Amino acid sequence: MSRVLGVLEEMAGAERVPTPSEITDSIGEGVSYELCQALSKVVNSDAVDTLDVTFNWSRVASAPPGTPREVEFNHDAIAIVERVSDQLKTSAYSRENVLFGLVTHLNRHPNDETGRVGVQALIQRRSRTVWMDLPDAGYHEAVRCHDSGIPVRVRGVLNSPPGGSATMQVADFGPDPSLGQ
Repeated sequence: MSRVLGVLEEMAGAERVPTPSEITDSIGEGVSYELCQALSKVVNSDAVDTLDVTFNWSRVASAPPGTPREVEFNHDAIAIVERVSDQLKTSAYSRENVLFGLVTHLNRHPNDETGRVGVQALIQRRSRTVWMDLPDAGYHEAVRCHDSGIPVRVRGVLNSPPGGSATMQVADFGPDPSLGQ
């Protein structure tokens, strides 16, 4: 929760309005239409001028990297959050893309023709898991790269629907050729 609120606070506090692509990419961090609406409802109520949330982490385990200790939303910030909400309600995008990342998830049953693969990649400066279905040869290459810790290069159409997971229709998958593997 702290990470997603931090992403929203960052977008709302920027010197410029977030781009449609930045808004869509924030979905991978957990930003949703429903969360934006809930924040808007709280801050726009008569009893609240500013919503200030502080996170206290366990002394035994540190906070995950990139998570803020405190977030704050005032009426000006909520105006941006409402713009984010409006776009999330109405938009989806898909575009040709090349991703570089690490295979982090593998799922395939013995009789399946394809395997489900999750690749952790940077999209618009944010780490996201992109899901894809790979045929037999591609899946085995993903397993090899996963087991060896070899980064991969994936080319295809990236889809990121509002409130959903990022997926890719893969045209090409393999080890990152820039690393000389």
